[in-house]
Amino acid sequence: MQAGTTGNSGRKSVIYELFILGELMDGPHYGYLLRDILGRLLGPFRNISWGVLYPLIRQLEQEGLIALEESELEEKGSGSKQSKAYHITDAGRHRFMALMLDKGEFTADYPELFVVKLNNLQHLTPTQQLTVLQHYQEYLEMEKVTLLRGQQKILERVIGVPEEQQPHVLEVIDFRVNKVQAQLDWLHRKIASMLQP
Repeated sequence: MQAGTTGNSGRKSVIYELFILGELMDGPHYGYLLRDILGRLLGPFRNISWGVLYPLIRQLEQEGLIALEESELEEKGSGSKQSKAYHITDAGRHRFMALMLDKGEFTADYPELFVVKLNNLQHLTPTQQLTVLQHYQEYLEMEKVTLLRGQQKILERVIGVPEEQQPHVLEVIDFRVNKVQAQLDWLHRKIASMLQP
């Protein structure tokens, strides 16, 4: 699985792979905990299914990027129980860094990828952090330019949007431009704070 994998399932797999590796950079985790954390990170409407999570965990284990460690858990009245947690390997750390620093392709999933990267910035040097932030800034600027060009073409009647639909289409574009601009403003503040001596 390469960082620039095409296709929707491939892009999602890279996002989830980076998420798992990033969480394990902080220490061992159980599979169910990884799913809960991802749900909180990406929001209530982006839950990863068990049918996606566990095959990906097995794949990462087979590739030598993560490893299983079993430990004994004490339970009241029933002795001990085996518990399985995963930890990252040296190969997994290298893969994590490669995914974090790879700009990849600008796709509809890029904002989700950025959220996962933002959650893991603490594992990078300040220079590497700036690189990640600038990648997303470039993505947002490209999206903003595309939206504004489309808006201009509608206003100049270069593209044929029926007159009765124009106000609605322009309102949608305005909404999207404002959403992109809010993120750009946040990025500008974040980058400026990092560049201060």
